[in-house]
Amino acid sequence: MIEFGHRAPKPASPDITPLLDVVFILLIFFVVSAVFTAKGVDIELPSAMTAKTVTGKSMEIELRENGDILCDTTRITMHDLFHLLRNTLDRPLSQQPDHILLKSSPRARVERFVKIVDMVRKTGFTNLVIATDSRPGDETTRMRQ
Repeated sequence: MIEFGHRAPKPASPDITPLLDVVFILLIFFVVSAVFTAKGVDIELPSAMTAKTVTGKSMEIELRENGDILCDTTRITMHDLFHLLRNTLDRPLSQQPDHILLKSSPRARVERFVKIVDMVRKTGFTNLVIATDSRPGDETTRMRQ
C-alpha cells in the first residue's frame, strides 16, 4: 500500500492588486486637487518683468479703476475688508489662505492701493502678493530702449 503524506497547505497571500489601484487613484486625486491656481475676474494688471506664478489657496482682493474693491468677486467697502481680514486671521491655520493676492488696475489710485496694503499688514498678514502681468507692456519696452 502506498502511503500519501500530508503536505502543509501553502499560506494564503492576499491579492494586493485592488489595493494598489485604490492607492494610485487616491494619489492622482490628491495631486490634481492640490494644484490650485489664482483665478477670478479678468482685470488689466500692470506688467512686471519679475512676475511669477502663485499657487495655493489665495484670498483675492481686487482694486478697480473706479476705486471699487472686490474680495473673491464680491464688492465690499474698506470697512468690510478690514473685518473680513480680521475674521480670516482668527480662523485655524489650516483654513487660512496661503496668500492674500492683491490685483490692482494700473489706473487705480495709488492712495487707495497703499491703504489696502497697509490694512492687510495691520491685520497681521505677512503673505501679501501683488498680482502683475508677466507680459511686458509698451511702457516696459520703452524703458529698456
